[in-house]
Amino acid sequence: MHTVSYLLSFYLFLGTNVGALVACILYKIPKIKAPHLYLLCGLVLTALLVLELIPHALKEYGFISVAFGASLGVLICMGLHDVMEGKSSPTYRPAFFLIASIAVHNIPTGLAIGSTVDHPILSTSFIAAMMIHQIPEGLAIMASLLLSDRKRLSILVFFLFSVLLSGIFFFFSILGHSLALPIKLNGLILGIAIGFLLFTAVWEFLFKKHS
Repeated sequence: MHTVSYLLSFYLFLGTNVGALVACILYKIPKIKAPHLYLLCGLVLTALLVLELIPHALKEYGFISVAFGASLGVLICMGLHDVMEGKSSPTYRPAFFLIASIAVHNIPTGLAIGSTVDHPILSTSFIAAMMIHQIPEGLAIMASLLLSDRKRLSILVFFLFSVLLSGIFFFFSILGHSLALPIKLNGLILGIAIGFLLFTAVWEFLFKKHS
């Protein structure tokens, strides 16, 4: 069981880093400016939410727990935004919210996969779906780091956080194999992650950067 979790965590790490590589390539293109990357990240995250995360969450966990979690996630982001206002680089906040949202998102994902890891889910299509799912998230995190005041450390910081995110997934996949958590709790956690991503995509990437 641990071998499967290790492999899935590695594929998650790999997909995230592919997204980071795409961000680095785009960043080096002279015609692509900071507003273009912010817009791209906002649109990518919005598409990920609308086309995949929200429909999947509603189908698996129901409207009430997901909507409550998403509302709670947005409120938490608003509170964190007010606390961080003036205390950190404004261009560094999107990376913080993104990493936090993906970390929260990896909790129910790890629990769900850990609870079904004994089934033959480790197919080529499943692995490809995991990697593709991580690419836009890696792109958005790396782009926000490259556009921050700490761009010289962006690659190292990204590597450390990508290891952390994979580690969170691995830990909760192990936990999910041994625990049977209520479905509503998973829906609430995933809803919080959706709220984090929604706030980051709309406020930090789309509205604020282009207002």
